[in-house]
Amino acid sequence: MNWSLLKFSEFSPHPLLKIALITAILLSLGMALKSDYNNHPDEIHHFLAAKYYKTHFLPPVIGDPAVRDTYSNYGVSYLNYHWIEYFLAGKFALVVSPLIADELVAVRLFNVLLFAILTAFFLFRSREDPNLLIFLCFFLISPQIWYIFGYINNDAFALFISILTAYQIGFEKSSFNKFLEASNFFSKISGGIIFGVLIGVLLTLKTNYFTFILFIFLWLIFRKSFLKSAKPFINRPIFAKYIFAAIIALSLLGLRIGMDFYVNGETNFVGLSYINYIGGNFAENQNKLLKYQDEVAEYPYKPSTLENDLMNSDPPMKLKAKGLSYFGIFTKWKWHEMAFRSTFGTYGYMDINAPKVFYLVVGAVCFAFVIFLFYSFFRFAGIETFTQFAIFSIAAFLTIFVSTYLSWIYAIQAQGRYFFPILGMFGLFIYKNRRYLHNFIVNAFIFITFLLSVYSFVFIGLARINSR
Repeated sequence: MNWSLLKFSEFSPHPLLKIALITAILLSLGMALKSDYNNHPDEIHHFLAAKYYKTHFLPPVIGDPAVRDTYSNYGVSYLNYHWIEYFLAGKFALVVSPLIADELVAVRLFNVLLFAILTAFFLFRSREDPNLLIFLCFFLISPQIWYIFGYINNDAFALFISILTAYQIGFEKSSFNKFLEASNFFSKISGGIIFGVLIGVLLTLKTNYFTFILFIFLWLIFRKSFLKSAKPFINRPIFAKYIFAAIIALSLLGLRIGMDFYVNGETNFVGLSYINYIGGNFAENQNKLLKYQDEVAEYPYKPSTLENDLMNSDPPMKLKAKGLSYFGIFTKWKWHEMAFRSTFGTYGYMDINAPKVFYLVVGAVCFAFVIFLFYSFFRFAGIETFTQFAIFSIAAFLTIFVSTYLSWIYAIQAQGRYFFPILGMFGLFIYKNRRYLHNFIVNAFIFITFLLSVYSFVFIGLARINSR
């Protein structure tokens, strides 16, 4: 045995992880090409939303009969949300249509391409700094991550943007950090624009990524280059650059919300439709979407049913209002068990699972790794690392808690993909604190979980995806 492997050296991704990442991309591609239509969570509605934008540029008018089939039995259409990935996937399908006639395959390949772009980017950048692969190497620990790149959904693009955002903050030579360090505000301004666009796009994506935005906000506020020990307490030039990036981000968000108001006179973005109150036309324009949802939804899911006939609504919905305690989602509904399985390998409509022993092995490996992380950081790290660890812990906890809370007050949604904002947080934290981690142990953890993931994806996911 080579005992030198056990000597301490800071974590740096092993070159073999590059091959593992390429393998993961190929497996995602295999899922995209092999699996039948609508054998994945809500894929029919994701696909129809992307297909709409193949020939359109603006969101549809609420109640347009042409998009009636995009609505689920909940009375919800992804076209009523502000997410940009459907627009991009639809335009991608249009561009490749001369080469790929199958629209489903074309739209699925958009997500595969996102995975390939991320991998190619970090492989290229790792020639300058091999440690940059840290931002992506934890994609290898779960087949569920590869799975979301293998069909059309609204998770892959958000994860893609979050990883690029984490890179912009963590890598000392990124365009954003060059912008912050430049003595002249305008000399590296493209870095501020790029970062502002990334944050702006995140603001238009799934709301579970709001915890990632909170993480980024806290990380930037407490970074050394922003805080000063002498008065004034903050670095004013950097603060001005933060404000510039924030203006870019909010402008992009405002543009997207403006499209909703232009087309429908209201928006589905976090209650901003209350702006209609100011114009005095609330009664005329407000809640058109809610009324249409009540019209097209099946009875157990209608907003009016949830309000007026709760006990005849779908059993997993409005559990708090039905009298279930918060802890009841764990004791009665086994939320934690479903969430863990769907974080480390559940396919189809949450109905294709590995044997129970697989999850026990994965759980044991992950638990041992978490103990190792706590030991490493609490033994060696200083105040800066503890601050970053606190920020990461708060944001990760909120990501999971919000998922549990929404499961309690709205409907049980114990799906691991809702936790994927944590990947960008974790990648940034580990990259900045890699010197405290044992190289052999971390690489061993990634390799072991990668092999377990390959087993799950190939022999459970791909083997059974069309057997539903």
